[in-house]
Amino acid sequence: MNKHVLLVMQWLNNKDSVSQEELKESNSETCVTDTRANYETHNAAFCAAQSWPNNAGYWVDKYFEETGENRNDYRKELNK
Repeated sequence: MNKHVLLVMQWLNNKDSVSQEELKESNSETCVTDTRANYETHNAAFCAAQSWPNNAGYWVDKYFEETGENRNDYRKELNK
């Protein structure tokens, strides 16, 4: 499970649940992470840090398309 995508999803669900500092830190971390889906992850984190929800949502969608991960697993994690 990608913690950065999870954080962006949490922010998309409730903008007050994640601080701007957390979003900026996540964005910085994705710049140095080398993963298959790094491009989508970084773009989602960057857009969230810029407070661009539509763009962040687009990149979250692309992340799931590229990785084939199950979005419902992430939703379940958020609902814990």
